[in-house]
Amino acid sequence: MVTDATMDAPPQNSCKNVKVTLSVVIYCLAAAAVPIYNKEVFSGGVGGHNGLKKYPYPIATAFIQLGLVAVVCGLGSVLEKGVSLRRKRLNGGDKSWLFGPHILYKLRHIALVGLLFGFKYGITNWGLQLLPTGTHVLLQSTDLVWTVLVARIWNKERPGILELVAAVLSTAGSVLIGLHAGQTLDAPFVPLLVNCLTPLVLALCIATLRSGAEELFRPDNVLQGSMTATEFTAIKLFLSAFVALILSLILESGLFKKQSWWDALGEQTFEGVVFLLLGGAFVLIFQVNITWLTGLTSAVTVGVVGGLKVVPQWGLNAVFQLNVDLTPANVGGASLVLFGSVLYTIAITSPKELRFREDSGHRKICGLTWEPRLNEVSAAAAQRPSSNLSLASPLTSWRASSPH
Repeated sequence: MVTDATMDAPPQNSCKNVKVTLSVVIYCLAAAAVPIYNKEVFSGGVGGHNGLKKYPYPIATAFIQLGLVAVVCGLGSVLEKGVSLRRKRLNGGDKSWLFGPHILYKLRHIALVGLLFGFKYGITNWGLQLLPTGTHVLLQSTDLVWTVLVARIWNKERPGILELVAAVLSTAGSVLIGLHAGQTLDAPFVPLLVNCLTPLVLALCIATLRSGAEELFRPDNVLQGSMTATEFTAIKLFLSAFVALILSLILESGLFKKQSWWDALGEQTFEGVVFLLLGGAFVLIFQVNITWLTGLTSAVTVGVVGGLKVVPQWGLNAVFQLNVDLTPANVGGASLVLFGSVLYTIAITSPKELRFREDSGHRKICGLTWEPRLNEVSAAAAQRPSSNLSLASPLTSWRASSPH
Protein backbone atom coordinates (compact mmCIF):
# COMPACT_ATOMS: atom_id res chain seq x y z
CA MET A 1 0.00 0.00 0.00
CA VAL A 2 1.34 3.41 -0.94
CA THR A 3 0.00 6.30 1.10
CA ASP A 4 0.97 9.89 1.68
CA ALA A 5 3.25 8.70 4.41
CA THR A 6 5.48 7.00 1.90
CA MET A 7 6.07 10.36 0.34
CA ASP A 8 7.31 11.54 3.72
CA ALA A 9 9.34 8.48 4.64
CA PRO A 10 12.58 8.97 6.57
CA PRO A 11 14.60 11.04 6.72
CA GLN A 12 12.04 13.33 8.35
CA ASN A 13 11.89 16.73 6.71
CA SER A 14 10.70 19.30 9.25
CA CYS A 15 11.06 22.07 6.68
CA LYS A 16 8.57 20.30 4.41
CA ASN A 17 6.14 19.86 7.30
CA VAL A 18 6.23 23.59 7.95
CA LYS A 19 5.60 24.28 4.26
CA VAL A 20 2.64 21.89 4.18
CA THR A 21 1.14 23.42 7.33
CA LEU A 22 1.48 26.94 5.96
CA SER A 23 0.03 25.89 2.62
CA VAL A 24 -2.97 24.22 4.29
CA VAL A 25 -3.81 27.39 6.24
CA ILE A 26 -3.53 29.53 3.10
CA TYR A 27 -5.62 27.05 1.11
CA CYS A 28 -8.48 27.03 3.62
CA LEU A 29 -8.68 30.81 3.88
CA ALA A 30 -8.35 31.48 0.14
CA ALA A 31 -10.75 28.68 -0.90
CA ALA A 32 -13.33 30.00 1.55
CA ALA A 33 -12.93 33.62 0.46
CA VAL A 34 -13.20 33.18 -3.33
CA PRO A 35 -16.88 32.10 -3.59
CA ILE A 36 -18.04 34.52 -0.90
CA TYR A 37 -16.27 37.44 -2.57
CA ASN A 38 -17.53 36.59 -6.06
CA LYS A 39 -21.07 36.25 -4.75
CA GLU A 40 -20.76 39.87 -3.67
CA VAL A 41 -19.51 40.81 -7.15
CA PHE A 42 -22.60 39.29 -8.72
CA SER A 43 -24.92 41.03 -6.25
CA GLY A 44 -23.23 44.44 -6.36
CA GLY A 45 -21.28 44.57 -3.12
CA VAL A 46 -21.93 43.55 0.47
CA GLY A 47 -25.68 43.36 0.83
CA GLY A 48 -26.09 45.22 -2.47
CA HIS A 49 -26.03 48.56 -0.67
CA ASN A 50 -22.56 49.87 -1.56
CA GLY A 51 -23.62 51.76 -4.67
CA LEU A 52 -21.96 49.15 -6.90
CA LYS A 53 -23.83 47.84 -9.91
CA LYS A 54 -24.58 44.14 -10.04
CA TYR A 55 -22.49 42.13 -12.48
CA PRO A 56 -24.34 38.80 -12.96
CA TYR A 57 -21.81 37.37 -15.42
CA PRO A 58 -20.06 34.58 -13.51
CA ILE A 59 -18.20 33.00 -16.43
CA ALA A 60 -16.92 36.37 -17.67
CA THR A 61 -15.85 37.10 -14.10
CA ALA A 62 -13.90 33.85 -14.14
CA PHE A 63 -12.21 34.84 -17.42
CA ILE A 64 -11.28 38.31 -16.18
CA GLN A 65 -9.90 37.12 -12.85
CA LEU A 66 -8.08 34.09 -14.28
CA GLY A 67 -6.60 36.19 -17.08
CA LEU A 68 -5.42 38.81 -14.62
CA VAL A 69 -3.80 36.19 -12.38
CA ALA A 70 -2.18 34.49 -15.41
CA VAL A 71 -0.56 37.79 -16.42
CA VAL A 72 0.65 38.45 -12.87
CA CYS A 73 2.12 34.95 -12.59
CA GLY A 74 3.70 35.33 -16.04
CA LEU A 75 5.41 38.52 -14.94
CA GLY A 76 6.48 36.75 -11.76
CA SER A 77 8.09 33.98 -13.82
CA VAL A 78 9.99 36.56 -15.87
CA LEU A 79 11.23 38.25 -12.68
CA GLU A 80 12.29 34.88 -11.27
CA LYS A 81 14.29 34.31 -14.45
CA GLY A 82 16.01 37.67 -14.03
CA VAL A 83 16.98 36.84 -10.47
CA SER A 84 18.25 33.38 -11.49
CA LEU A 85 20.50 34.90 -14.18
CA ARG A 86 22.37 36.79 -11.48
CA ARG A 87 22.80 33.59 -9.45
CA LYS A 88 23.63 31.33 -12.39
CA ARG A 89 27.33 31.28 -11.64
CA LEU A 90 26.61 30.19 -8.09
CA ASN A 91 24.14 27.36 -8.77
CA GLY A 92 25.72 26.26 -12.04
CA GLY A 93 22.40 25.76 -13.81
CA ASP A 94 19.71 27.54 -15.77
CA LYS A 95 16.28 28.13 -14.27
CA SER A 96 13.08 27.17 -16.06
CA TRP A 97 10.85 30.11 -16.95
CA LEU A 98 7.72 30.94 -18.95
CA PHE A 99 9.44 31.51 -22.31
CA GLY A 100 12.21 29.00 -21.76
CA PRO A 101 12.91 25.70 -23.55
CA HIS A 102 10.93 22.45 -23.34
CA ILE A 103 7.60 24.24 -23.74
CA LEU A 104 6.00 21.16 -25.35
CA TYR A 105 7.11 19.03 -22.40
CA LYS A 106 5.54 21.53 -20.01
CA LEU A 107 2.31 21.75 -21.99
CA ARG A 108 2.01 17.98 -22.14
CA HIS A 109 1.74 17.88 -18.35
CA ILE A 110 -0.13 21.16 -17.75
CA ALA A 111 -2.59 21.47 -20.67
CA LEU A 112 -5.22 19.07 -19.32
CA VAL A 113 -5.32 20.55 -15.81
CA GLY A 114 -5.35 24.08 -17.27
CA LEU A 115 -8.34 23.34 -19.50
CA LEU A 116 -10.17 21.57 -16.68
CA PHE A 117 -9.58 24.41 -14.21
CA GLY A 118 -10.99 26.93 -16.70
CA PHE A 119 -14.10 24.81 -17.17
CA LYS A 120 -14.40 24.18 -13.43
CA TYR A 121 -13.98 27.81 -12.42
CA GLY A 122 -16.50 28.95 -15.01
CA ILE A 123 -19.23 26.49 -14.03
CA THR A 124 -18.53 26.97 -10.30
CA ASN A 125 -19.17 30.71 -10.63
CA TRP A 126 -22.20 29.96 -12.78
CA GLY A 127 -23.57 27.55 -10.18
CA LEU A 128 -22.88 30.07 -7.42
CA GLN A 129 -24.85 32.70 -9.31
CA LEU A 130 -27.76 30.37 -10.04
CA LEU A 131 -28.39 29.15 -6.47
CA PRO A 132 -28.16 30.55 -2.93
CA THR A 133 -24.78 30.13 -1.25
CA GLY A 134 -26.13 27.56 1.22
CA THR A 135 -27.50 25.26 -1.47
CA HIS A 136 -24.29 25.71 -3.46
CA VAL A 137 -22.21 24.65 -0.43
CA LEU A 138 -24.45 21.60 0.11
CA LEU A 139 -24.03 20.37 -3.45
CA GLN A 140 -20.25 20.81 -3.23
CA SER A 141 -19.99 18.73 -0.06
CA THR A 142 -19.35 15.48 -1.98
CA ASP A 143 -16.17 16.70 -3.68
CA LEU A 144 -13.91 14.70 -1.33
CA VAL A 145 -15.64 11.43 -2.29
CA TRP A 146 -15.04 12.16 -5.97
CA THR A 147 -11.45 13.21 -5.27
CA VAL A 148 -10.64 9.93 -3.51
CA LEU A 149 -12.22 7.93 -6.34
CA VAL A 150 -10.51 9.83 -9.16
CA ALA A 151 -7.15 9.81 -7.33
CA ARG A 152 -7.41 6.03 -7.07
CA ILE A 153 -8.00 5.69 -10.81
CA TRP A 154 -5.78 8.47 -12.19
CA ASN A 155 -2.96 8.74 -9.64
CA LYS A 156 -3.03 5.14 -8.36
CA GLU A 157 -3.30 6.42 -4.80
CA ARG A 158 -4.53 3.85 -2.29
CA PRO A 159 -5.62 5.43 1.00
CA GLY A 160 -5.58 3.21 4.07
CA ILE A 161 -8.55 2.43 6.32
CA LEU A 162 -7.96 5.40 8.63
CA GLU A 163 -7.66 7.77 5.68
CA LEU A 164 -10.96 6.50 4.24
CA VAL A 165 -12.69 6.85 7.62
CA ALA A 166 -11.36 10.41 7.86
CA ALA A 167 -12.68 11.17 4.37
CA VAL A 168 -16.13 9.84 5.30
CA LEU A 169 -16.21 11.95 8.49
CA SER A 170 -15.15 15.09 6.62
CA THR A 171 -17.78 14.51 3.95
CA ALA A 172 -20.49 13.93 6.56
CA GLY A 173 -19.53 17.17 8.30
CA SER A 174 -19.67 19.10 5.05
CA VAL A 175 -23.10 17.65 4.27
CA LEU A 176 -24.39 18.63 7.73
CA ILE A 177 -23.27 22.23 7.27
CA GLY A 178 -24.62 22.33 3.74
CA LEU A 179 -27.98 20.80 4.72
CA HIS A 180 -28.54 23.45 7.33
CA ALA A 181 -27.45 26.26 5.03
CA GLY A 182 -29.26 24.95 1.97
CA GLN A 183 -32.55 24.16 3.75
CA THR A 184 -34.11 22.96 0.49
CA LEU A 185 -33.14 21.60 -2.91
CA ASP A 186 -36.27 23.00 -4.56
CA ALA A 187 -34.54 24.49 -7.60
CA PRO A 188 -34.72 24.15 -11.41
CA PHE A 189 -32.94 21.26 -13.08
CA VAL A 190 -30.18 23.24 -14.80
CA PRO A 191 -28.90 25.02 -11.65
CA LEU A 192 -28.90 21.70 -9.78
CA LEU A 193 -27.08 19.95 -12.62
CA VAL A 194 -24.42 22.66 -12.85
CA ASN A 195 -23.78 22.57 -9.09
CA CYS A 196 -23.71 18.76 -8.97
CA LEU A 197 -21.22 18.63 -11.84
CA THR A 198 -18.59 20.84 -10.21
CA PRO A 199 -17.39 18.33 -7.54
CA LEU A 200 -16.50 15.79 -10.23
CA VAL A 201 -14.68 18.41 -12.31
CA LEU A 202 -12.82 19.58 -9.19
CA ALA A 203 -11.70 16.01 -8.52
CA LEU A 204 -10.39 15.75 -12.08
CA CYS A 205 -8.58 19.08 -11.63
CA ILE A 206 -6.85 17.93 -8.44
CA ALA A 207 -5.87 14.53 -9.89
CA THR A 208 -4.38 16.00 -13.08
CA LEU A 209 -2.73 18.81 -11.12
CA ARG A 210 -1.06 16.24 -8.88
CA SER A 211 0.25 14.18 -11.80
CA GLY A 212 1.49 17.29 -13.62
CA ALA A 213 3.17 18.78 -10.56
CA GLU A 214 4.72 15.44 -9.60
CA GLU A 215 6.35 15.18 -13.03
CA LEU A 216 7.43 18.79 -13.55
CA PHE A 217 8.79 19.34 -10.04
CA ARG A 218 11.00 16.23 -10.15
CA PRO A 219 14.68 17.21 -9.78
CA ASP A 220 15.75 14.58 -12.32
CA ASN A 221 13.59 15.72 -15.27
CA VAL A 222 14.80 17.75 -18.27
CA LEU A 223 14.09 20.96 -16.31
CA GLN A 224 16.25 19.67 -13.43
CA GLY A 225 13.42 20.49 -11.02
CA SER A 226 13.78 24.22 -11.64
CA MET A 227 10.13 24.89 -12.51
CA THR A 228 8.41 26.99 -9.84
CA ALA A 229 4.78 27.03 -8.74
CA THR A 230 4.53 30.53 -10.24
CA GLU A 231 5.52 29.38 -13.74
CA PHE A 232 3.32 26.28 -13.50
CA THR A 233 0.36 28.43 -12.43
CA ALA A 234 0.96 30.98 -15.20
CA ILE A 235 0.83 28.34 -17.95
CA LYS A 236 -2.14 26.62 -16.33
CA LEU A 237 -4.18 29.81 -15.96
CA PHE A 238 -3.50 31.13 -19.47
CA LEU A 239 -5.19 27.94 -20.66
CA SER A 240 -7.92 28.24 -18.02
CA ALA A 241 -8.67 31.83 -18.97
CA PHE A 242 -8.94 30.81 -22.63
CA VAL A 243 -11.55 28.16 -21.76
CA ALA A 244 -13.51 30.61 -19.60
CA LEU A 245 -13.41 33.16 -22.44
CA ILE A 246 -14.86 30.66 -24.92
CA LEU A 247 -17.62 29.71 -22.46
CA SER A 248 -18.44 33.36 -21.76
CA LEU A 249 -18.65 34.14 -25.50
CA ILE A 250 -21.14 31.28 -25.89
CA LEU A 251 -23.28 31.71 -22.77
CA GLU A 252 -22.91 35.40 -21.87
CA SER A 253 -22.61 37.14 -25.24
CA GLY A 254 -26.19 38.40 -25.43
CA LEU A 255 -27.67 35.28 -27.00
CA PHE A 256 -28.99 34.01 -23.67
CA LYS A 257 -28.89 37.32 -21.76
CA LYS A 258 -30.32 40.72 -22.56
CA GLN A 259 -26.85 42.25 -22.59
CA SER A 260 -23.38 40.91 -23.36
CA TRP A 261 -20.84 40.76 -20.58
CA TRP A 262 -18.50 43.26 -22.24
CA ASP A 263 -21.30 45.84 -22.66
CA ALA A 264 -22.26 45.37 -19.01
CA LEU A 265 -18.61 45.75 -17.99
CA GLY A 266 -18.41 48.99 -19.98
CA GLU A 267 -21.40 50.35 -18.09
CA GLN A 268 -20.01 49.27 -14.72
CA THR A 269 -18.81 51.98 -12.36
CA PHE A 270 -15.09 52.44 -11.75
CA GLU A 271 -15.54 51.16 -8.22
CA GLY A 272 -17.39 48.14 -9.57
CA VAL A 273 -14.56 47.27 -11.97
CA VAL A 274 -11.99 47.63 -9.20
CA PHE A 275 -14.15 45.47 -6.93
CA LEU A 276 -14.28 42.76 -9.60
CA LEU A 277 -10.52 42.87 -10.25
CA LEU A 278 -9.66 42.72 -6.55
CA GLY A 279 -11.23 39.28 -6.49
CA GLY A 280 -8.26 38.21 -8.59
CA ALA A 281 -6.05 38.60 -5.51
CA PHE A 282 -7.86 35.72 -3.78
CA VAL A 283 -7.69 33.66 -6.99
CA LEU A 284 -3.95 34.37 -7.26
CA ILE A 285 -3.29 33.19 -3.71
CA PHE A 286 -5.49 30.13 -4.13
CA GLN A 287 -4.10 29.01 -7.50
CA VAL A 288 -0.40 29.39 -6.70
CA ASN A 289 -0.90 27.77 -3.31
CA ILE A 290 -2.89 24.77 -4.57
CA THR A 291 -0.11 24.05 -7.09
CA TRP A 292 2.44 24.26 -4.29
CA LEU A 293 0.38 22.08 -1.92
CA THR A 294 -0.35 19.46 -4.58
CA GLY A 295 3.35 19.18 -5.40
CA LEU A 296 4.17 18.71 -1.71
CA THR A 297 1.50 16.13 -0.85
CA SER A 298 -1.03 14.10 -2.86
CA ALA A 299 -4.41 14.39 -4.57
CA VAL A 300 -6.27 12.80 -1.64
CA THR A 301 -4.57 15.11 0.85
CA VAL A 302 -5.61 18.16 -1.16
CA GLY A 303 -9.14 16.78 -1.23
CA VAL A 304 -9.19 16.40 2.57
CA VAL A 305 -7.79 19.90 3.01
CA GLY A 306 -10.43 21.15 0.60
CA GLY A 307 -13.09 19.76 2.94
CA LEU A 308 -11.69 21.94 5.70
CA LYS A 309 -12.64 25.08 3.77
CA VAL A 310 -16.28 24.80 4.89
CA VAL A 311 -15.23 25.82 8.40
CA PRO A 312 -13.61 29.20 7.51
CA GLN A 313 -16.26 29.62 4.81
CA TRP A 314 -18.93 29.27 7.46
CA GLY A 315 -17.09 31.84 9.62
CA LEU A 316 -16.48 34.31 6.80
CA ASN A 317 -20.07 34.03 5.66
CA ALA A 318 -21.17 34.79 9.22
CA VAL A 319 -18.94 37.88 9.24
CA PHE A 320 -20.35 39.12 5.91
CA GLN A 321 -23.92 38.46 7.08
CA LEU A 322 -23.12 39.79 10.57
CA ASN A 323 -24.69 36.68 12.08
CA VAL A 324 -22.91 33.75 13.73
CA ASP A 325 -25.07 30.64 13.38
CA LEU A 326 -24.26 28.23 16.22
CA THR A 327 -26.99 25.69 15.53
CA PRO A 328 -26.27 22.01 16.35
CA ALA A 329 -26.02 21.16 12.62
CA ASN A 330 -23.33 23.78 12.00
CA VAL A 331 -21.35 23.06 15.15
CA GLY A 332 -21.64 19.29 14.67
CA GLY A 333 -20.68 19.50 10.99
CA ALA A 334 -17.66 21.68 11.68
CA SER A 335 -16.59 19.30 14.47
CA LEU A 336 -16.83 16.28 12.16
CA VAL A 337 -14.75 18.04 9.48
CA LEU A 338 -12.08 19.01 11.97
CA PHE A 339 -12.03 15.56 13.59
CA GLY A 340 -11.78 13.90 10.18
CA SER A 341 -8.87 16.16 9.22
CA VAL A 342 -7.03 15.44 12.48
CA LEU A 343 -7.62 11.72 12.02
CA TYR A 344 -6.27 11.91 8.47
CA THR A 345 -3.16 13.74 9.68
CA ILE A 346 -2.57 11.06 12.31
CA ALA A 347 -3.09 8.31 9.74
CA ILE A 348 -0.54 9.58 7.23
CA THR A 349 2.11 10.43 9.83
CA SER A 350 1.82 7.29 11.94
CA PRO A 351 4.83 4.93 11.64
CA LYS A 352 2.37 2.04 11.31
CA GLU A 353 1.20 3.52 8.04
CA LEU A 354 4.69 3.73 6.51
CA ARG A 355 5.17 1.17 3.74
CA PHE A 356 7.38 0.51 0.73
CA ARG A 357 6.32 -0.79 -2.61
CA GLU A 358 6.18 -4.54 -2.24
CA ASP A 359 8.33 -5.17 -5.30
CA SER A 360 11.31 -3.24 -3.97
CA GLY A 361 13.05 -2.39 -0.72
CA HIS A 362 13.80 1.05 -2.10
CA ARG A 363 11.80 4.24 -2.16
CA LYS A 364 12.41 7.14 -4.54
CA ILE A 365 12.01 10.50 -2.86
CA CYS A 366 12.94 13.89 -4.30
CA GLY A 367 14.81 12.28 -7.14
CA LEU A 368 17.02 10.13 -4.88
CA THR A 369 16.65 6.41 -4.25
CA TRP A 370 16.50 5.77 -0.51
CA GLU A 371 17.68 2.33 0.60
CA PRO A 372 16.69 0.84 3.98
CA ARG A 373 19.68 0.30 6.24
CA LEU A 374 18.68 -1.63 9.34
CA ASN A 375 20.12 -0.85 12.74
CA GLU A 376 21.60 -3.65 14.84
CA VAL A 377 18.36 -4.58 16.59
CA SER A 378 16.18 -4.64 13.50
CA ALA A 379 18.96 -6.25 11.39
CA ALA A 380 18.81 -9.37 13.52
CA ALA A 381 15.06 -9.58 13.05
CA ALA A 382 15.47 -9.00 9.33
CA GLN A 383 17.54 -12.18 8.99
CA ARG A 384 14.61 -14.28 10.11
CA PRO A 385 12.54 -15.77 7.28
CA SER A 386 9.33 -14.65 8.95
CA SER A 387 10.32 -10.99 8.99
CA ASN A 388 8.12 -8.71 6.95
CA LEU A 389 10.35 -6.11 5.37
CA SER A 390 7.40 -4.43 3.64
CA LEU A 391 6.77 -2.57 6.90
CA ALA A 392 9.00 0.33 7.78
CA SER A 393 10.33 -0.15 11.28
CA PRO A 394 10.98 2.85 13.53
CA LEU A 395 14.44 1.33 13.99
CA THR A 396 15.19 1.54 10.28
CA SER A 397 17.59 4.22 9.08
CA TRP A 398 17.95 5.38 5.49
CA ARG A 399 20.71 6.33 3.09
CA ALA A 400 20.50 7.85 -0.35
CA SER A 401 22.08 6.29 -3.41
CA SER A 402 22.68 7.93 -6.76
CA PRO A 403 19.55 8.51 -8.84
CA HIS A 404 19.05 6.18 -11.81
